[in-house]
Amino acid sequence: MITTFNPTVLQWARKRAGLDEAALAKKVLGRPDAEDAVRKWEKTGELTLHQAELLAEKTYTPFGYLFLDKPPQENLPIQDFRTSGGHGIQKPSPALLEVIYQCQRRQAWYREYLTSNGVDPLDFVGKSSAQTPVEATAKAVSERLKIGPRISMEVPSWRENLTLHFEAAEEAGILVMRNGVVGNNNRRKLSRDEFRGFALSDEYAPLVFINTRDAAAAQLFTFVHEVVHIWIGESAVSNPVRTYAEANSLESYCNAVAAEVLIPLSQIERNWNAAADPEYEIKRIANLYKVSSLVASRRAKDAGFITPVEFKHFYETEIRRYSRNAAPTEDTKAAGGNFHNSLKARAGDRFCRALIADTLEGKTQYTEAFHLLNLKNTKSFEGFARARFPYLMNEISAR
Repeated sequence: MITTFNPTVLQWARKRAGLDEAALAKKVLGRPDAEDAVRKWEKTGELTLHQAELLAEKTYTPFGYLFLDKPPQENLPIQDFRTSGGHGIQKPSPALLEVIYQCQRRQAWYREYLTSNGVDPLDFVGKSSAQTPVEATAKAVSERLKIGPRISMEVPSWRENLTLHFEAAEEAGILVMRNGVVGNNNRRKLSRDEFRGFALSDEYAPLVFINTRDAAAAQLFTFVHEVVHIWIGESAVSNPVRTYAEANSLESYCNAVAAEVLIPLSQIERNWNAAADPEYEIKRIANLYKVSSLVASRRAKDAGFITPVEFKHFYETEIRRYSRNAAPTEDTKAAGGNFHNSLKARAGDRFCRALIADTLEGKTQYTEAFHLLNLKNTKSFEGFARARFPYLMNEISAR
């Protein structure tokens, strides 16, 4: 049965997914040489209902969108502080939108879970503003979460440093979710050039998401940057590497606080060797505090050890390196390729524990839990619970 759609909507769905006619033909019809069929669809709007369903699936487009009279205007549901050459990136990818929506659903569930259990709101959400002195906010973040040099200078590896920072934030009540793909679909990789993280501010369930298609040092800075957004009560999607030298006042503030948290100015002033080559010292400081050379060079500039011109050179070098290097290993590989470990990192320990316990106690429906964790059935849900949270299974079974 042939169904007629608005041709511009069909073309929009293809372009939205970043596909040309041949690529879409291969996905829907199984033949890349059938691009003429795709061109015909986009001229007449005519294709079978089954083909339309496949088109929606392969372009990650909600099926109902195909029936619209014109392409929808998809906007980010939170503030957009990503920039490219000083200009905002206007069109979010389907992947970014899906990740934000999923995190919002998880946050909404967790907020209801907390309020229904009589938990008080967190006192640090929105406690600062962009007018609060940088040092004051940095001190508040460092002391409340117990992060920064007290962790980074005591652990041997960059990965362990990152993990301990995430765990400290979760212990304080911040949901930390990290992923390099959409949901559990390893073929839908997130773009680190599009975004490196975002924050969803909420007085009960603040959430930080980290794009793991990035090096550990870059993830660490993004993480603290997003935590600062929570501290000032602002939800936002960010690309801190791209905005490190931007003039946007809010992003500059978050960058400055994050840098002070990771390398307090008083510490770099004590640890800097003025007799050594500045480039060597920047690398040494970066290794000492397990941060990127970008952050180390910024702190050197702030302390007056290098000039603004020298910092600009280091910044531009770092940006070129980020653009040139391939994406690093994802959380699946960092977790040893173990799916259950990866899922725990993707949804966050605090969220998973609460959802599993609530579901096993019969307060949350299994179908809702499957949806929130991107799992298919009871077997996969209970397999995950047994693998990563066996004490919950045993505790609830014993009641």
